[in-house]
Amino acid sequence: MRIDAMLACFGLSVLAVVLLRGRARRLLFAVSGGMLIALLSGFISGFLAELVRYDAMAAVLYISPAVEEALKLVLFLLLLFVYQPDDAALPELAAGIGAGFALMESVALQAAAGSVWSASLPLRVLFSAGLHIACALLLTASVRMIRRMAPETLSGFLGVYAVTITIHSLYNLLVFSGGVGRILGYLLPAGLLIAWQCWETMRKRISR
Repeated sequence: MRIDAMLACFGLSVLAVVLLRGRARRLLFAVSGGMLIALLSGFISGFLAELVRYDAMAAVLYISPAVEEALKLVLFLLLLFVYQPDDAALPELAAGIGAGFALMESVALQAAAGSVWSASLPLRVLFSAGLHIACALLLTASVRMIRRMAPETLSGFLGVYAVTITIHSLYNLLVFSGGVGRILGYLLPAGLLIAWQCWETMRKRISR
């Protein structure tokens, strides 16, 4: 895995953040942050897997989803503190975080594949991007709970986090199982994004 290619990819996005202003700067900051936490999550997951002596499959199912979703949530809270966006802007930031994470992960996958071309690699990259965006969108529910500071905030916050970990682990399990399971895994992010869009539409209609 070429670390120089990943850092170059991240460095270009940071340069763009410096040059842009306003809403575009905020969105690109979310994308750059997503790329950074993708890089960090790889190191942290690898360290933890080595620490507990997990093999690659066990690490993908149990460690990586928890680490990746935790870092997304931390970044989301940081953006909430720095920019203080309204609720309408939260999905935009979530999509930026998910897209940045998926972009860096795609660079890592391509670097790991090297010069060997695989027909499944573009599909994996595409649907992995959908998964990361969908999970980041789900985390907006946690951020909204924190803003309300309601009595159920902690349990709801942890509940949403647990759901994102479960979805992420399920996706990894299906994709690595092969056959029909892999097809179902690739369809899972699309189903989540459609469900999110339907839920947002219903929520807006009810709030009117």
